[in-house]
Amino acid sequence: MVRRVVGKVGLTVQGRRIDVEAVFDAGAAKSFVSLELAEKLGYTRYDKPREILLATKERKAPMVGELIARATILDYELPLSHVFGVIEWLTHDAIVGMDVMETYEIMVDPKEGKPSFKRFPPTIELIGLY
Repeated sequence: MVRRVVGKVGLTVQGRRIDVEAVFDAGAAKSFVSLELAEKLGYTRYDKPREILLATKERKAPMVGELIARATILDYELPLSHVFGVIEWLTHDAIVGMDVMETYEIMVDPKEGKPSFKRFPPTIELIGLY
């Protein structure tokens, strides 16, 4: 069973957009970007890095901050901004985790080897808000 594939993602912060190849990883609970990418877009740096376990070169990596960005996936700009953890030593520019994939019903297609939306355009259901 395929749990991760690579696809194009556009990240936009204050009108500046950068397109990158991202890993769509159904095994990752959260989404992340590399420190190099975050420095190009601008991000909020933590006072003290937080060590997290991740599939990085060193197996543990410092999360040094957060990047709030608009994401464009499969040429569709998602309706909400998302918080991406900023990681040193990340082996890819970005990892799209279940925090984004589940919200927009993004699936990892094993036959095509690429991400796809279960429904298009993707929607967000707000349940219990009156």
